[in-house]
Amino acid sequence: MTSRLIFLILLVKNYRPLSLLNVLEKILEKLMYCPVYTYLCDKQLLSDHQFGFRKNHSTSLALIDVIDEIYQHLDGHDKVLSIYLDPQKAFDTIDHYILLQKLYCIGIRLISCL
Repeated sequence: MTSRLIFLILLVKNYRPLSLLNVLEKILEKLMYCPVYTYLCDKQLLSDHQFGFRKNHSTSLALIDVIDEIYQHLDGHDKVLSIYLDPQKAFDTIDHYILLQKLYCIGIRLISCL
């Protein structure tokens, strides 16, 4: 195999579906999203720097926010260092018990079969 072909194979392995949920899980997600999102917004529990899965908070705005922060520090003659990490499948390996505890602490009570 050529190095180009190996690179392409590795590149393809990095991609996975946007959603790993089955149809029933997708329906439950849609049913729960609105009340949970509304609760989090009403209680102001979401950070201004949380851009994923929020209305009017696109990835473009996240990039603009980061660039603006960098320019502010450069204007102040500060040194800037950025490290970007992408933990593979981070959300697929979450400990559900810990997640439920955190939700409970912020006032979201769920009945669970976990």
